[in-house]
Formats: sequence, structure tokens, C-alpha cells
Amino acid sequence: MITEKLISMLDTHADQLSSSWVQMLKENESTESRLGFSDKELNDYSRFVYEQLKMWLDWQTTSSEVAKLFWEFGVDRKEKQVQLSEIHYGLILARRNLYINILEKLGEEDVADMQEVIAFTSRITYFFDKIGHFVIKGYEGLDAPSVQDEDALDGILAAFRSGSSAG
Repeated sequence: MITEKLISMLDTHADQLSSSWVQMLKENESTESRLGFSDKELNDYSRFVYEQLKMWLDWQTTSSEVAKLFWEFGVDRKEKQVQLSEIHYGLILARRNLYINILEKLGEEDVADMQEVIAFTSRITYFFDKIGHFVIKGYEGLDAPSVQDEDALDGILAAFRSGSSAG
């Protein structure tokens, strides 16, 4: 199943995945402050984001924990006065980087059924959209993630594990 392949890729290619995202952040004019991180912090954070995805996919963390972590990140970046548009664009680059790496790795093997790949990328998109939402809520000083937010993440995770579409 493609979820297991991604979990494996996130384990075996963590350094490459992380460094390619850091490079994207450093080279893109929309992320000039590099999310307000030093080089070391940026490397640590890039690993953290992909590690959270891996743990969430592998049921090692709850949707509630993921929502809270990214909400807290939004609060922290607001305190450090990082532009919200830059934070959002950084997450877009994280997702794009992941897709690029997935396609490279899938190209080395038999190509999966395209419908499965489309459904899979849709679920990845949803994950990054939701964590972006939590970052923005934290940044804006809004309430911590709600049960409905957590239920939405749980629903997409269940769809990941079953290979079905999420509602």
C-alpha cells in the first residue's frame, strides 16, 4: 500500500527530504526570513514537520496532538513576528517537496495505480492544509484546535489507513 511506502520513505530518506525542503526555503523569495529560524533551527524544524506526518500516518501520534503542536507553532511564529504569508508558503513548499520526492521514489519502482496515487496525494494535501489552518489559528491568537478539527484529522487518517476517500 502506498501509505506504507511513504512511511518507509519518510524513515529512509529523512535527511534528503529535510535538506531539500530547507534548500527550497532558502532559495525562495517568498520565504526570505526562512520562517524566522536560524540554519540549525530550520533543519530541525524541517525534520520535525515530516516526522509528525510519519508518526500521524503510522498511528504513533493523535490528531489532537498534531493539531496542538502546529497551533503552538503559529503562536510562536506570531511572537517572533514572522509574516503569516511566509509561514503559509513554507508549508506549501513542504508539501511540494514531499510530492517531488514521492514521484522520484515511485518512478524507481512499478508505478502504482494512478487512482490510488491521486487519492493519496489528496490526503497529503489535506494534512498540509489542516496543519496550515492550525498554524494560522495559533498565529492569530484564536482558540486551540477544537474537537471538530481533531475529528477531521482522524477522518483523513482513517481514510489513509483504509485506502478509501475521506469525506
